[in-house]
Amino acid sequence: MSKYKIVEIFDSIEGEGKRSGQLATFVRTTGCNLRCSYCDTLYALSEKNCEYTELTSDEIISRLNPLYRKVTLTGGEPLFHPNIKELISEMCSAGYEVNVETNGSIRVAPFRVADNIFFTIDYKLPCSDMENRMDKDAFLELTKEDVVKFVIGTKEDCDKTIEVVRMLQSHYGNEMPLIYLSAVCGRISHADIVTFMKSHTELSNARIQLQMHKIIWPDIDKGV
Repeated sequence: MSKYKIVEIFDSIEGEGKRSGQLATFVRTTGCNLRCSYCDTLYALSEKNCEYTELTSDEIISRLNPLYRKVTLTGGEPLFHPNIKELISEMCSAGYEVNVETNGSIRVAPFRVADNIFFTIDYKLPCSDMENRMDKDAFLELTKEDVVKFVIGTKEDCDKTIEVVRMLQSHYGNEMPLIYLSAVCGRISHADIVTFMKSHTELSNARIQLQMHKIIWPDIDKGV
């Protein structure tokens, strides 16, 4: 049976995304194939420099909260983890709605193993220093239940966001995935993002998101 390197498993509210404010169990894997300039989970970035526990899928599922029936699989980059498809499949089979948070560098279609799964995929904009690692095909195999997230820090990021949204609209038409916009803390204000949204019809159905967990627990990084 496969084992997975898990940094933490905890219950909390979804701080962002389409389940924002709802209770869920978070499963955080270790390791990531990107190095974003604004990464806020450095403690899960590399298995060489973080603490983790090796757990089987049965052990992980036994720690999921059956009252919520909602799981967010995150990292690091969970799809970078060996044999993660097996864990996703087993969590879905156990009756949990699974949100997979992924960084846009890995195709998601091979991991869509059930109907009770959706992906929150991050398009890395220029300020991340990782845009050249984006797999464009990963953004063209989504459903209207999936989320494309843009973390914005500069005017250049705004311009790129519009470019990518137009590409998505051309590809999906009325079956567009959900679009969420976030601010890089300290680089751009949320008010500036709202102004940006108001000035582009392409964003008429987009949503700005605040990281609620950082508002509720501003001095805590892990386990929230």
